[in-house]
Amino acid sequence: MKKALSVISAAFAVILFLSCGKATPDPKPEEPQPQPQKIDWRETYNGDLLLALSGAYAKWQETNTIPTTIKWDGFTVFNVEYLRAGITLLLKIIDNPNTWADENLTYPSAACSISSRKGEPFLPREIKFGEFTSVLRSVYASMTGGKSIPNAIEVSSYENKMTTSALLKAILEAAACYDAHESLPETVDVWESSYIAPTAHCEVNAAEVKTARDAAFAKYNVTDKSTVREKATAIFEYARTEWTWEDYNNTKKGAVGTIKAKSGNCCDLSNAICAMARLSGIPARYFHAQCKYSSGYIGHVISQLFVDGKWEFADASNDSNSFGTVVFTDYTGLHYYEELEF
Repeated sequence: MKKALSVISAAFAVILFLSCGKATPDPKPEEPQPQPQKIDWRETYNGDLLLALSGAYAKWQETNTIPTTIKWDGFTVFNVEYLRAGITLLLKIIDNPNTWADENLTYPSAACSISSRKGEPFLPREIKFGEFTSVLRSVYASMTGGKSIPNAIEVSSYENKMTTSALLKAILEAAACYDAHESLPETVDVWESSYIAPTAHCEVNAAEVKTARDAAFAKYNVTDKSTVREKATAIFEYARTEWTWEDYNNTKKGAVGTIKAKSGNCCDLSNAICAMARLSGIPARYFHAQCKYSSGYIGHVISQLFVDGKWEFADASNDSNSFGTVVFTDYTGLHYYEELEF
C-alpha cells in the first residue's frame, strides 16, 4: 500500500514538474480597431453652406447690404433660396450639434420675398438666441405647412414684427459666429442695417464731419468714457447753438455743405447731425412727417439718434427743442428713412 502511494506521489511530482517547466504562451494581442475618422464639417456640403453664409455676413459688415447671392457647392444661390436653406441649417445645428454636417441638407420649397423696412427696424435690436430659435421653428413650420414665409414675422412677446431681410441678416450673423467659434451666439442683432454707414448727403467719413464732431465733443467735455447719451446730446447741442436754420426745400447742401456754411434747412441740419452721430458709432435715421405747430401742419424732417434702446429726436431747427423733445404737438403722414430720399 505504501509502495503504491509512493508510485502515485512520484507520478504526481513528475506531472507537477512538467507543468511548471512548460512556458504558458502570452495571450495574442488584439488587433487595434480602426477609429472612425471625424468628419471636418468645413469639407462637407452643409459646411460649405455655413461658410458661404458667414462670408455673406462679412460682406454685410463691409457694405451694410445683404448680398443678393452666395456661392454654395459651386452654384450661385439667390437670397430667397439661401434664406430657406439657412433656416433649415441652423435648426439642424441646434437639434443635432454633433451630426449636423453628416448628411446633405434638404430643405422645403416655399414662396417668399426679401421684405425690407430699413427706416423702421425691429425693436429691441438684440434678442436672445432662444427667442430667435423659436422664430426659426415658426418660420420653418410655415415653410412646410403653408409653403410660404410671411413678409412680416411675429416674434413672441413683441408687438412689432420682423422682416425677412432682418431674419436673413440674423441668420448670417449666427453662421459667422459658428464659423469663428464652432458655437452659436447667445444673442443675435436683428437689424438689417447698422444705421452708421454713409448714405447720400450723409458723408460720414468726410474730414469736415470729424472736425465738427470733435469740436462738439470738446465744447461739451465729452471723452472716451462718456455715455452714448452724453455724446448724442453734445452733437445735438452743438448743432443747435452753432448753426442756423434756413428756409428752402429738400436737401441742398448735404452734411459737409451744412457744416461749412454753419446753416441749413431741416433736411440738411438732419444730414449733418446724422453724419456726426454715425461717425461716433451712434445709429441715426430720418423722421419725416407733416408736423402740427401753432401755425398749422408743416412738412418737416428731423434726425433721430438711437440711444439707450430708443430713437430720440435731435431737431436743431428750433431753439426751443432739446435732445429727445420737440415742440410740435402732432404729426401725420409719417415716414422713416435710413437714407433721405429728397
